[in-house]
Amino acid sequence: MTSDDTQKKWLSGLTDTIGEFMATLTIPGPAGRFKPCIKGVCGAGTKAALGFSCFAHKIYYSLGLWPRLPPRDQQEWLTFIQSFQDAHGNPPNAFIDTALIEDIPPPPPLGVQLTLARMLSGVKAPRPREDAIRAETKQAIATLAQVGAKPGRPFLNFPRTPWTLRRTLKGLNWQSPWSAGAQTAGLAVLLQTQAPDSTLVKTIGSFLDNVVDPVSGTYYRGNKAPERGQMINGAMKVLNALDWLEWPIHYPQRLIDTALSQGPPPAGCHVVDWIYVVHRCGMATNHRRREIQEQCLHIIDLIQTHQNRDRGFSYQPHQAQTSYYGATISQGLHEGDIHGTCLLVWALTMIADIKEWELPGWRVLRP
Repeated sequence: MTSDDTQKKWLSGLTDTIGEFMATLTIPGPAGRFKPCIKGVCGAGTKAALGFSCFAHKIYYSLGLWPRLPPRDQQEWLTFIQSFQDAHGNPPNAFIDTALIEDIPPPPPLGVQLTLARMLSGVKAPRPREDAIRAETKQAIATLAQVGAKPGRPFLNFPRTPWTLRRTLKGLNWQSPWSAGAQTAGLAVLLQTQAPDSTLVKTIGSFLDNVVDPVSGTYYRGNKAPERGQMINGAMKVLNALDWLEWPIHYPQRLIDTALSQGPPPAGCHVVDWIYVVHRCGMATNHRRREIQEQCLHIIDLIQTHQNRDRGFSYQPHQAQTSYYGATISQGLHEGDIHGTCLLVWALTMIADIKEWELPGWRVLRP
């Protein structure tokens, strides 16, 4: 394990090195347009734009690069993100990147038995294109909100009465809390940014009171606990919702114990979700703080294995992300990618905060 001083020095140099990597992904023209990677771009990666623009914005915000941009570039970038809002879309006023959505494959047939089981359980069948639109809408709105900007028109296509909101939350598959938690976080972002309502905040908070497991501190329903990755990644999404709702974490100490019982797998999303859980819980309690700080040094070593010759981070070690919401975006070459860089830069800003390292311009974003 590398020493504190060496790790801090490496982190302090990332603002410039990642800035240089992002320059290689920038598409000439108005600000805000980026490729997903340098060499292996293909399929939807050559056409899609909204998600990559949001990832890049988060990188610039996290490393303190955003304030360095001229005001004109900042406004062009925000206007570009806002331009994806479609007043006549389905649903209305969603942020729709048509180039991406057209390349997302439809779900495979479920078969009679699985279809009946879903109908009886009340769990909705997967809708990859519709789910991608909602996820990208949430991401665009959260990205704009991070710097005090808003959509051109409110996006109001979400439950806005306690009864419909409870029904929606209950209809999520809480045996797969990663997905259910992500959808709950999306609802929390929309509620707080598009139509704030304290009654609806309490509705989500009260629902989560009933799906938290008091032993592990994670969130799920059913007699059998989901596999560990689902528990931690699902908890991350729920904690994201609680952050937007300004609702307290239910069992932060027990959730820390669960996270520390086993480190994250090497994939980018697992690393970030693990760090997010201990970072958010660490804001509520000092429980096992020294152990968390020590573990962070191991995580930095792990994150360094994701850095490539181009200095960017890849979603998988030494392999750029190949798909985004099921659409092919790259060949998976040995190179950095914009999504992996966004996730791992975010993880490093949280680690710096946990370690109490002062790094100029660095900020922890709220996804």
